[in-house]
Amino acid sequence: MEFVQRPASWDESFECIDIFPNSPASKEYDEISAHTNQNVIESSDMHTTDSVIGQSSVCLDSEKIPVAKENVQRCTSHRSDPLTLERVSEFMDDDGRLVNEHALRKAVFLGGVEPSIRPEVWQFLFSLYPCDSTTREREELLLDYTVKYHEMKSRWKTLLVVNSKPGATPLEQGIIAKYQHHEGDNATVSPDFTTKDKTSTLDFGSLKINCMGTDKVHTELDFNVREYMSPHLTSPEIQQKTDFMKLQAQVYVNRQKIDIRQLLSCIRVIDKDVPRTDRDYEYFKGLNNPHLTELRDILITFAAFHPSLGYAQGMNDILARFLVVFRSEVLSYWCFERYLNIIQQDFMEDGMLRKIGQICMLLEEMDPVLYSHLDKCNMSDLIFCHRWLLLGFKREFSFDDSLHCFEILASHHLEFYSMEAEKARRLEQMREFENRDGVTRTASTGMTEYSFDLFMCLALLEDCREELLKCQDVAMVFTCINSLKIDLDPSIRKAEKLFYKYCERSVEDSFLLVDTPSPRSASRR
Repeated sequence: MEFVQRPASWDESFECIDIFPNSPASKEYDEISAHTNQNVIESSDMHTTDSVIGQSSVCLDSEKIPVAKENVQRCTSHRSDPLTLERVSEFMDDDGRLVNEHALRKAVFLGGVEPSIRPEVWQFLFSLYPCDSTTREREELLLDYTVKYHEMKSRWKTLLVVNSKPGATPLEQGIIAKYQHHEGDNATVSPDFTTKDKTSTLDFGSLKINCMGTDKVHTELDFNVREYMSPHLTSPEIQQKTDFMKLQAQVYVNRQKIDIRQLLSCIRVIDKDVPRTDRDYEYFKGLNNPHLTELRDILITFAAFHPSLGYAQGMNDILARFLVVFRSEVLSYWCFERYLNIIQQDFMEDGMLRKIGQICMLLEEMDPVLYSHLDKCNMSDLIFCHRWLLLGFKREFSFDDSLHCFEILASHHLEFYSMEAEKARRLEQMREFENRDGVTRTASTGMTEYSFDLFMCLALLEDCREELLKCQDVAMVFTCINSLKIDLDPSIRKAEKLFYKYCERSVEDSFLLVDTPSPRSASRR
């Protein structure tokens, strides 16, 4: 680690220690800092030193935000073309390790990803694999994921059968849903089912069950493991690895307690949501679409093994994006599971209220005029933003654009803990420090670490700001919001500018919070 100190008082003592990792990015920061130090005095007239806290409030009108515009322009990135395979290879070493994760995430933020390579890039964006894993290691991880997922799916299907009435059909057991079932027989279009004969035995995926009432249940994997392993491995080696992984998966699965009543309750809601999930998109179109079965099975598997969260409406919309990109039930499940582990609080009441509270605080700080007007319309809770945040703005764009938006948000390139945000704050700190002749110390403002998706909400509100200010009641506000027509790239650019403006304003406030030195202390200089 590299320690960078800066003078912060008249006697040149050091008030704080700034820590940066030894990386190419820190060199980039040093270059920017050097450039800033040369030009910062020239911009000193952009600020008044006798400002009072509260007078520098931020609004969405970029012409009225009292921060140095050249700083925002310097920080704001230029949008680029989607990430290509050739560029991704530049971030990898010969063994397949991702050695420059920051550059990858930045490239995704600036231009998204070409559809043809989305599966490979999303595996890193959503933490399916560690960045330092090699190609060989990822092959084994994928086999382990596959074995484990099939065992998990087999487990809840087995429990549904065991806990059902003797002679119950798969539809009555909950194994399949009505939209997977043909009228007049027990046949199904699910890829997990094939009818053996009219008497009973159904082979679904990794589970074979006699539906006439016997309790003999056994499992066998239904995928070709050679698709997941290196070609140089022999069959005995593959079998040995598979057997060991299967044993580990069975131990894990059998240790999990599954509440059948709670699971059946989740299944009833899932079976209402799945048939209406993106049915106008080609991948999910048509009657008896097998991809609906994949969607259903993943959601039930997740609900079975995550009882504290279960299933909530909106999860189907999130999962649909993973299925369209990966075209794989296994990869979709594990990326979905990783993503839900991060945002699970947003599906709970306290998490939802916290997120809505943050967007209200941010809007009130950034645009008090608009916030006050919405308050008069009884919409100060901004409840309509919850759908934007929960689904990653999926319904505000076309499906393809929503994939683009989803990966940009998932890049986490601009967050308050990210390197780019830290650079913006340090640039502003140096400029403020120079403007005040190094006299004023910095102080903490208690700044809230708003996530980038909140600034995306502000960008959308800016798009319809004039219309919202004309609204007189709740109905008019919802009509305005529901009629929004949004272009993705301009919205991302606006959100980025708002993010940097907030970073810089927080630095300005930290200087204003501290009293200027007394004449006596100043004379000691």
